[in-house]
This record gives sequence, C-alpha cells and structure tokens, in this order.
Amino acid sequence: MPYSLRPCLLAWLFLLLAGPAMSQTTAPAAALAQAARLEAEKKYESAYQLLDKADPKNQQPEVVLQKEKLLLRYYLVAINFQAFGLKDLAPGETVEQLRGKEGQYSTHLLDIPKTLTQLQKRFPQDYRLSQGLGDYYYRAVLCHCGEQDKSEAQLLDLVIAHYGQAHAHQLGDFMTYYAVGYAHLAQGRAQPSVAPFEKSIALNAQYPDSPYNLAYALMLLKEPARAIPYAQTSLRLYADPEMKADAARMLGTLYQRTQQPAEAKKALLQSLDLQPQHYATLRNLLELAVNTHAPDAPAWAARLYQLNPADDQMFSDIMDIYQAQNQWAEAEAFFSSQLPKAPAKPSAQGLLHFYVAILNMQLQRPQLARPHFLAAQRELKKVAKPDNPMFQLIDKGLAESKP
Repeated sequence: MPYSLRPCLLAWLFLLLAGPAMSQTTAPAAALAQAARLEAEKKYESAYQLLDKADPKNQQPEVVLQKEKLLLRYYLVAINFQAFGLKDLAPGETVEQLRGKEGQYSTHLLDIPKTLTQLQKRFPQDYRLSQGLGDYYYRAVLCHCGEQDKSEAQLLDLVIAHYGQAHAHQLGDFMTYYAVGYAHLAQGRAQPSVAPFEKSIALNAQYPDSPYNLAYALMLLKEPARAIPYAQTSLRLYADPEMKADAARMLGTLYQRTQQPAEAKKALLQSLDLQPQHYATLRNLLELAVNTHAPDAPAWAARLYQLNPADDQMFSDIMDIYQAQNQWAEAEAFFSSQLPKAPAKPSAQGLLHFYVAILNMQLQRPQLARPHFLAAQRELKKVAKPDNPMFQLIDKGLAESKP
C-alpha cells in the first residue's frame, strides 16, 4: 500500500512529557519537583528511585503517573511491558542509542494497567488515570510488546475507550485525540476517525501526522476534494524526506481523483524527486500519462519496468493501466520495445515474452503471438513450477495460434 498510517512514537513521547497538570494536594510536591529536575538532567534511574521512595506502594495517582511516564518514555529494556530497565545517561548518550542493547540497567517492576485500574477504584473521579491507561495501551500498540493475550484490535479499542473517558472530562491534548483517530483508522473505521483528527489539528496545527491521516481517511471515504487541503498541509509540515514523499504521492493521487492532471503530475514528480525508485509513484505517473494520452507514457512504463524486469506484478500493473484505456496496441508496442534489452535471466525473458504473446492474441495477431508463447514456455520452465497457471494460458495460446 502506498500510504501508511502514522502512529508516531516521537509525538506520543511528547504527550507523556506534556502530561496532565498534577495537583500537589496529596502528592509530595518536593519529590515531584526534584524528580522533574533529575529527568531534565537525563538521570532517569535516579528520578524513578526518588518517586518510588516517595510512594513505594503506588498509592498516589500523581506519583504513579510520573512513574509511568519515566518508564514508558525512557526504558532501555522491557520484559512483557511490566519490567523496565532505566539508567542515568552519561553526556552524549541517548535513549534511542541504548534501547534494546545489552547493558547494566536497574530493573523496575510495575504492572501499569493493573496499578492504574486499582487506583481508579479508589479515585473514581480522577480521569487522569484514564488518560494514563490510554497512554499505556497506545504505547503497547506502537512497540508491539507486552499484552500478548490481547489482539491489536483489542488494544486499539482500549486506547479509544480510555482516552474517550479522559476527553469526556476535558482532559487530553492533540496527541490523545490523534491516537483515537489512529485507533479507528487502523481498524478500517475511517468515518469515526475524522472528528478526532480534526480536534487534534485544532489543538496543534503544526503536527503533520494529523492532517496526513485525516487526508487518508477522507480519501478512503471517497472525499478527495475535501482531503486535498489536509494533504497539502502535511506536505508543507513534514521535514523527513520519506514522509514528505509519501504526502506528495497521496496529494498526487487525490488530484488524479479530482481530475486535475497537471496538479497531480506536479505532486507526483515532487514525490519522485525524493524517492526516485518508488514503485507506487512511478505507477501513478504511468497511469496519469496513459489516461491523458501523454507522449511520455512509454518512458514512465520503462522506468517502472526497469525497477525489476522479473516482477510479474509489474507486468500486470502496466498491462492493466493500458487496458483500462483500451490501449492494447500501445501496451504491446512498449513490451516489444523491451525485448532487445531485457535481462537474459529466464524469469525476465519468460515474463516479457508471455505478455507480448498475450497482447498479440488480444490484438487478433495469433501468428505473431506464437513464437512468444514458445519462448515464454521455454524460459519459464526453467524457473516456474509445472502447476503455474501461466502454463495453462501458454498451452491455450499455442493451441489457438497453431498454423
């Protein structure tokens, strides 16, 4: 699939940093403040130890939520997402560099969902705990770790449920709303993802994943005109080349679907500049050229073909694009033009001759098709299993083209 949902671990980590404001009425304010200073100094193990001393039995919501933040944001190793290894980082060290690598880490046991659920029974009106549960389950989805007894769909529904409770009580931020939209969209529910994405954008207009995924949802809902401004926004906001290329490609597709070929080509070329060998972008440019009868269609077909001359899907895609416009002769002319320069490998030779033969049969030229069927049969026997459906088509073509 050329487009992908953007779960965005980095922005979720920001969510943990920017978690709900904590009341100091029951938590030891001095310990929380000192832990925050240690966190700023990247002394994550020391910060956790300080909080654990302040609330060793996990009785105070404010402290437990801070413990959760430290564990989920800064863990270097995790076991079943219930045991977490932390470390005070040395100058120049980062969590990203150390995570998952061997080392000497202090391990802390905390069953986050169980602990937060127990606290909810004691503090039923403290909906920060619901947000904390949403944080945990969203993180479990992103890292595919822990909660092995639950399917991804179950985890995503828990994200929706817990963040929903927090939102109903005026808690949350752009990332919690984004996570709800993502959880719906990841399960194929485009319509209910729209409102959370819109709310996320309203809360933070500079976060590119929200307009990107909103555009994607609207595209799935067959509302390309409504999706275009959001795709444009995400393209403008993304700095990462891969993400920018993805946004430009989606924008090009949306322009295609709204019958704006010039704008579509401009966006697709922008995507191609960033990812010159991207299959979906080249396929879309070929489709655009064939649909508009542009003279550069064979050149785009050649670039797509050259990605992998032994890829059956590529042959099928090129033929389908030409077939949709009833351009059988143009498809045959293109594939025939590749015969002198095709790689000598049996798979590449066999597939090319096979499709040239099929197209000649479609054009009512059986005598021209026959030698290509024979060549395809000879080459494909070297690499394909005898029960490959292509051999049945070859046999049928040879019978119908027999002099």
